[in-house]
Amino acid sequence: MTEQGEDHRSGKQDGARARTLRRTLWGAGIAVAATAALIAVTVPRGASAQGDNATAGATSTAAPGSSGAGTGPVTENAAPQGPQTGIGPLTEAEVDRAKSIALQEGTPRSFRTAAGKQGAEYLDADLVDDPAATAGTPRRVEVLFYDYGHDQLVKKTVNLGTGAVERTDTATGVQPPPSGDETRQAAALLIKDPLGQGLRTDFTAATKGQTLTSPDQLRLRGLSFNTGEQSAPAGLDKCGANRCVRLFTQVKNGPWIDTTDYVIDLSDHTVGRIN
Repeated sequence: MTEQGEDHRSGKQDGARARTLRRTLWGAGIAVAATAALIAVTVPRGASAQGDNATAGATSTAAPGSSGAGTGPVTENAAPQGPQTGIGPLTEAEVDRAKSIALQEGTPRSFRTAAGKQGAEYLDADLVDDPAATAGTPRRVEVLFYDYGHDQLVKKTVNLGTGAVERTDTATGVQPPPSGDETRQAAALLIKDPLGQGLRTDFTAATKGQTLTSPDQLRLRGLSFNTGEQSAPAGLDKCGANRCVRLFTQVKNGPWIDTTDYVIDLSDHTVGRIN
């Protein structure tokens, strides 16, 4: 399995699954709506992240819309290049414009990004699902943010034709897959945490002596974790209300390291273990 081939085959599927999951979650209003269709994700062979440098594979479960293997961000959909009309997919320029419109009035001072700065963490953008849309239908975009100040998902519906925000919705307990930035922040927390010792040890073994200090040394995929969907120890019982992430990690140009037992709480900046 080549990394390039896997990305080429799965990129569009990842985006479609993420959109399906997001709409399912908003329609139900709670994250447990995704539990009816859990899918198995097999981790490719790699080190164990338990400090013993084993090479056995592992199996985990993930909600639809999250991809268990591969490279790059989980939910940041790659936008096509060139002009698009009607119901065609969003271009990069349209995504940037939708984000700009969504943020044109700023965010409340109490809103926070994953890094703790004032603002909201951008997650994703996609066309509004309108079955009646035609080539002449005004293009409307749902832009998703996460507000760590209140642990809530924020959806702004933007009309690209008028340049206006048509409505703003918020929801708690709804946890779509993490963005690439959130995935990297989760990895940074795990690397620094005492529970990350196995990851650091396996990385050093796989790279013949290098020290793991940054997420940039890894290829990462992230999954949201919600105790409404999966059982977990008491220390992780806030996941779902809090923004929690599990990771698939791979040494760049090297083996996979199994880190799926670890859950990183981005709201509290803590790391827990499932097993």
